[in-house]
Amino acid sequence: MTVSGMNVTFQVTDILSPYGILRDSIPIPGEVIQAMAAEITTLAGSFAPSIVIGAPGALSFTVDEGFGISDSLPLVVTNGGVFGSLLSAALTPSAAYTLVSPQALGGLQQNESGTAQVRVDSTNLLAVGSPYAASVSVSAVGATNSPQVVPVTIVVRPKATVAVLPISLSFSVVAPVSGPFPAIPTQGFALQNTGPVGSLLTFRIEKLGACSDWLISFLPSSGSVAGGSSQTITVTVAPPEGMLQGTYTETLRVSGYSTNGFVDIPITLVIT
Repeated sequence: MTVSGMNVTFQVTDILSPYGILRDSIPIPGEVIQAMAAEITTLAGSFAPSIVIGAPGALSFTVDEGFGISDSLPLVVTNGGVFGSLLSAALTPSAAYTLVSPQALGGLQQNESGTAQVRVDSTNLLAVGSPYAASVSVSAVGATNSPQVVPVTIVVRPKATVAVLPISLSFSVVAPVSGPFPAIPTQGFALQNTGPVGSLLTFRIEKLGACSDWLISFLPSSGSVAGGSSQTITVTVAPPEGMLQGTYTETLRVSGYSTNGFVDIPITLVIT
């Protein structure tokens, strides 16, 4: 740099040209350098990113009281800024029971999207009349519209309770002299959710024994029952040909997230 009176000039060397590096120095007036710096600053400002939240723009969860970590919902963030902009966003939940992973999405170019997964921890949430209201704040330094807030609504269901009626089933059949057994009429039991209205029992039924090939089916073996409602389970038995006379037992376990966890229902087959 050379100062002469009120004039300031800069000496620029080693300028890269299509023909190689120019070794000769070229004096450039100071006001030109200052103007170039101002233009660069203005140009950089025009590269500001913009935060765009993917549809639907809000998240809604329905969870069971005290259950724990829910399934996740995606939160999509897109850089809606101009070409050349980069978006690095921080995702911050408003409540401890709202979980976001990852909590930062970085280096998103124009129209590029990143996805975070949002979950709810209902371990300490109670079933109340009104939904819980939380949010996820999406902020980015330099973005033209930072922050953006994504509402999160959480409905907490009360716990279900498992019950069955009758509490056991008994089948009987007379063994034939030869050949297959006669058909045995099916029986059923009512799988009940005796929990409060608003609860939902997602159930599964399975055999506890391993050697009961005579217990053919129990349908449906899975499903959901609303609070105060019931589902009929149809049980089918068919002893294989040659099965000996005697009393055989099996236990069906009906389980699901509930106040009591599971209920067992004994199944008996008497062959005379």
